[in-house]
Order: sequence, then structure tokens, then C-alpha cells
Amino acid sequence: MENREIVENYLNVLNIDYEIKTLEDITKLIKAHLGTLPFSSLKVLLKEEISLDLQSIYENIVVKNRGGYCFEHNKLMYEVLKELGFNVTHYLARVVNNTNIMKAQTHRFTLLTLNDEKYLIDVGIGFRSPSVPVKFGDQASISHLGVAYNIVELEDKTFSMQLIEKNKPFIATKFDLNRCYESDFEIGHFYSYKNPQAIFVNNFVASLIQDNVINSLVNNKYFKIYKDRTEEIEIKNSEQLEQILRDELNLEFTAEEMVILEKRRSKK
Repeated sequence: MENREIVENYLNVLNIDYEIKTLEDITKLIKAHLGTLPFSSLKVLLKEEISLDLQSIYENIVVKNRGGYCFEHNKLMYEVLKELGFNVTHYLARVVNNTNIMKAQTHRFTLLTLNDEKYLIDVGIGFRSPSVPVKFGDQASISHLGVAYNIVELEDKTFSMQLIEKNKPFIATKFDLNRCYESDFEIGHFYSYKNPQAIFVNNFVASLIQDNVINSLVNNKYFKIYKDRTEEIEIKNSEQLEQILRDELNLEFTAEEMVILEKRRSKK
């Protein structure tokens, strides 16, 4: 399948039937992506071989509703924007989660240049993914649930993506803008879903971001995050897990796969 056909089918699934030209159009695209196509580590827990070929990403995330993580979601978004004629580049980042630990570069994101301004686009960082392009500079970009995101330039000329969480700054990622290649992403991807110490090898994670609620599953806890409150639900059995994955997170797995996933979840 040609890239153009993949993009057309992707837009059809997201119910986008207008031409994407402006920053506002891209924002609508991001929100549709995050609200329809779930973030998920479950293929990792099933020990699948996960290809970064665009056709495979499209089949897994768009056609089969099996979810994916940053190397899949952000490659798909990058290729869509590129095919639509936008000036985009791709980079690696470190997911630091508000710590000072200098973690490996195991996260992919997209940089959009539009009207001489730079924006970070990241549809692959789970429940903290911004649903708007985050502008470089002092002005905050307001995302879903009113969350403010900023790109902050650090003293060493690198950058961080920060958001306000519980009324305090939270540093999600740190990165530089040194050129990256597909081979760099393949290395980060291989570590992320193969290394015994990797986050996704050891955690049951899935999320779907909508305008008024974030649905987030982490091991044995399911969270529904609203602007003014968070509901926490304990996962107690396989039937409850399957219902949440299917009806709340838009994920589809076979009965045999659900047996494996329940065993992995119950060990967390």
C-alpha cells in the first residue's frame, strides 16, 4: 500500500473529510488521533515482534485497534503530516518524568515548522500526550482539560517539554535537536520492547485521550481523569479488564490473547 493510500484511510477512520492546511486543522487531527487510536504497551507484553514499517504500524494501530507506543504513533503522525505537505522532522527524547535521572533516548517525537514557528507534536507519550502542537517559546500551549504545556530551553541549550500537573511544573521529556535517522529509532525501539529492564516490558499500560476525560490503565488500576477530579478503579478480574480495554480504550484482542494479558496483569 502506498503512503498516500495509508494517509487517506487513516483520515477516513478519524472522520476527517476536510483539507488540512492550518495549525488549527493539525490540532483537530491530533485530537482525533488521541481520541480514537489508543496508546498501549500490550503488544510488548504479548511478546510480539513489532515492526516500524509504516504499513505494519497502520495495520496494528488503525485497522486492527491493537494500539501502540511512541515509535509507532509518532512515526504514523510524522508520515501523515509529511505526506500532507508539512515541514516536519523527527527526533529522539529522554522520558524523565520529573526526575534528574539522565535516561536513554527511547522516545520519538515530531517537530513541525509552520509560518517560521516551531512546534512539538507528540501523540505517543501516553496519558500525558498534548492534544495540541506545543509552541517553542515563552507562551504556553493549552491542551485538553486546560493543561498548559511549554517547551523550555535549558542552560545547556537542550530543551524540555513541561506541563502543569497538580498545580506544579512537571518535566515530561528532555531533548536536543541533533539530527536523527530511522536507524536511531530502531535502536531505541528495540530496547523499549525487548530489554528486560524496559518500562513497557514490565508494565501494563494503555490510554485514550478525549476532550473531557483521559482514560488511563496502569497495571491493576484504571483511572478516569477529569479536569476537576480523578476516578480510580481497581481491576479485579479478566471480564472487567476485557470490558475496559474494549469499551473504554478502543482496544481489540483475541480471547487467547486476553488470557495471556490477564496473566501478565495479575502479576503486577
